[in-house]
Amino acid sequence: MDQQHLAQTVSLTRKGLITDYQHLLNYLNFPWVHKLDMTLPSSANGLQHFADVKRLFLVDYFVMIVGVPLSVYHLHRLKKQQMPWTLIAPAQITLTGMIFLLVLMSISFQQFFVIFHKILFRNNDWVFDPLKDPIIDALPDKFFLACFVLFFILFIAAMLAVIFIGKKSLKTHK
Repeated sequence: MDQQHLAQTVSLTRKGLITDYQHLLNYLNFPWVHKLDMTLPSSANGLQHFADVKRLFLVDYFVMIVGVPLSVYHLHRLKKQQMPWTLIAPAQITLTGMIFLLVLMSISFQQFFVIFHKILFRNNDWVFDPLKDPIIDALPDKFFLACFVLFFILFIAAMLAVIFIGKKSLKTHK
């Protein structure tokens, strides 16, 4: 935010931009926050896009709330049966796919980002006009690139951990 002078770009103070970021994050993450209330103006299309993103966040949270206990149960059962090695192949396939996506992203993040949005959203509300939706100038490509890189690092590390644990169980199982 400071390096790219984002607050000045959208004519807010640093504190004002942080407050708008917090309002946006609260809106996206909390089901009980029904209205996006930022200092920066938003167009109807911009508000619709954030509503669509909020729905995706809520679906993700639901999948996590249901999926984590089921995954923990399944992993516990596999460990008890000395079968974590059965996760090696699925983890390797997933890892290969993620590395492929990471390579595509590194070739052209802009194209990757556009394709990502075309897959996830049914409309073009994600194409922001900075004059109507100045928040887009406060969320530059570098921000989204950093988010994607962090996601890929964490996901790849998780798949490598699964492979490591699976291979370790294979050695102790023999």
